[in-house]
Amino acid sequence: MRPYLAVLAALAIAACSNGKFNPIVEGAVNEILPGDRAPDGATKAPPRGPVTREQLTRADIATVRGKLPGDKQPTFFFAASNNGGYVTYASSFRQTLTLRGSQITGSRGFGWDLLSAASSAPDPLATPIPPGRWPATVTRSYELHAFAPQGRIETFTCRYEFGAVRDIVIVEQVHRGVEVSETCENDHMSFENLHFADVNTGMVWRSIQWLGPKQGVIDIEIVVPYTGRRG
Repeated sequence: MRPYLAVLAALAIAACSNGKFNPIVEGAVNEILPGDRAPDGATKAPPRGPVTREQLTRADIATVRGKLPGDKQPTFFFAASNNGGYVTYASSFRQTLTLRGSQITGSRGFGWDLLSAASSAPDPLATPIPPGRWPATVTRSYELHAFAPQGRIETFTCRYEFGAVRDIVIVEQVHRGVEVSETCENDHMSFENLHFADVNTGMVWRSIQWLGPKQGVIDIEIVVPYTGRRG
């Protein structure tokens, strides 16, 4: 199944036929973000304190957090479905991100959708690889909106450069990792992704990833990793 078809299938599972939201996601929103309205996603939440690790533990659901450059605060996304290793996360405002590991393979509801993304193997975003064993290059292909049946596909060659080792905190949990700059280029376009990879396992806990030339980048954090079957 092509990645963007997997996204559409996942969304079909996540939503009920009557338009109500996935009850698992709604339950997580009510536990972690009281006041947000998961079923219709139409209202802003009232002022509240920061989300705690205790709340995330009670909710017991894989969670990521995303922030666009213009956002004042990040948005929480909760795992709604898994389709062959492509896990779709939904926010209370019906935005969705589909991830394969830490690699964003699709987005909806941000303005300019990323229809799908694929990469050559091995991809350290999709499957953690210790930093010293990352491949020299990876090929990334992005399917974007266009006036064509298959959309517009842009393919890039991406190279890594490793930086400093430091600690970051994601909702009260400390991760020690290495900063990685990923430069991607083709004949007429280039962009940069930035990653924070666990110094031992290579798990990418935080990443600034490109969603397309019109959408730009999103800052994504893995708050509670998905541990279910990857297909």
